Amino acid sequence: MIAIGGPPLGGKGVLAARLADCFPRVVKLELSDDLISSSGNGHAPATLSALLGRAKQVWRDSPAARRPTILVVARFATPTRRRRARAAARAERMRFLFVEARSSEEAVLRRLARPLLSRRELEERVRRYAAALRSYRAVNAAERLYLPALSLARVQSRLDQASERVIEAWRPR
Repeated sequence: MIAIGGPPLGGKGVLAARLADCFPRVVKLELSDDLISSSGNGHAPATLSALLGRAKQVWRDSPAARRPTILVVARFATPTRRRRARAAARAERMRFLFVEARSSEEAVLRRLARPLLSRRELEERVRRYAAALRSYRAVNAAERLYLPALSLARVQSRLDQASERVIEAWRPR
């Protein structure tokens, strides 16, 4: 299982789509960051649990010789949620890698402002983004001691390099 997380608009979905094109057998499971209607607080624990349960079920239902690479895309905003993803993978004896996807503030603001929004709607969306960003706790050195993780900056503008780094980290040693 490759769990792809990070703050909203960091490039999680774009990176997952690129990786899905690179692996021979892939199942992509995704919770989208909807800044239009969400409160900016991340996904409910029950929603994330259901997504991880689905990943485990896909793994169990696949013949051992043809098991896919499972891409699980969600915010994974806290160390607790990242540990939960790792535990789900371990319970099924799946390999696990957490990939933290981030993009520059400039790229995020361009994406927020891209639709034709009124000033009020844009300000509201920026407010929700700021709240979501505050709730996200980046992977730190202490967490890296137990969590196999990659942190990628500028995913949106360096998509090829980001996907190559993930593929290299995922390659069997």
